[in-house]
Amino acid sequence: MIFPSSDISKHLKNLGLSDTETIMIHGDAGVAAQYIFENSSNSIQSFIFELLDFFKKGTIIVPTFTYSATRGEVFNPNKTPSKIGQFSDEFRLIKGALRSSHPIFSVSCVGKHAEYFVDSKMTDCFGKDTLFDKLYKNNVKILALGCSIDRITFVHFVEQSLNVPYRYFKNFKAKIKKQNIVEEVDVRYFVRKLDFNRSLDLSDFEQKAIGLKKLTKCPFGRFSSSLISSKDFFDISSLLLKHNEYALTAKRNHE
Repeated sequence: MIFPSSDISKHLKNLGLSDTETIMIHGDAGVAAQYIFENSSNSIQSFIFELLDFFKKGTIIVPTFTYSATRGEVFNPNKTPSKIGQFSDEFRLIKGALRSSHPIFSVSCVGKHAEYFVDSKMTDCFGKDTLFDKLYKNNVKILALGCSIDRITFVHFVEQSLNVPYRYFKNFKAKIKKQNIVEEVDVRYFVRKLDFNRSLDLSDFEQKAIGLKKLTKCPFGRFSSSLISSKDFFDISSLLLKHNEYALTAKRNHE
């Protein structure tokens, strides 16, 4: 089924959002394909323009993660493609978008507070003064737009803050290229233990958050979207972890 592009702004309003929001969006290219955009050959780009138009007085933050430092690759904020999907990479290329220099978890931002969020600590992934710390301090809303809430990377900020037992700190030597100069930086990443036989699963968290009326979930064409503030995300997941340190994970299925 194909839907008119006007449904995008209706969906955002149904979630309770306004044009002044500062919001982090996790999206999926497949969502854009369900809409009709007149005189457009690039549905993902047109979908992004709809988002930019809706949040014209606010700030949009989109993950453009590359994991460059973990792969021994040189990270160039101006050129290195996002490794987490076409929606993410198309947003990176939008005129006026600013990109952070984090060699693992870079983000691209457009809007009023873009420079503030782009200018975040590079030597840690989820600690003090990182992008995720700024999300928490400013209670930024997080939107899983047509995708699972398991895509919300902010969960790792919570895991590091509470020092969960299935992750540990690992240091990486990162290479960042700017203006033809390569800078080496040490980056600390709270990685998952290789022998940990569970994977991320936020289904219990989702149920709890909906029950507390802190998470809004709405159908979005053939998909659905979920919206929650970063502080509510932190508080609810922290509560679950204090009762069960594996509450945000589930056993892997072995076939």
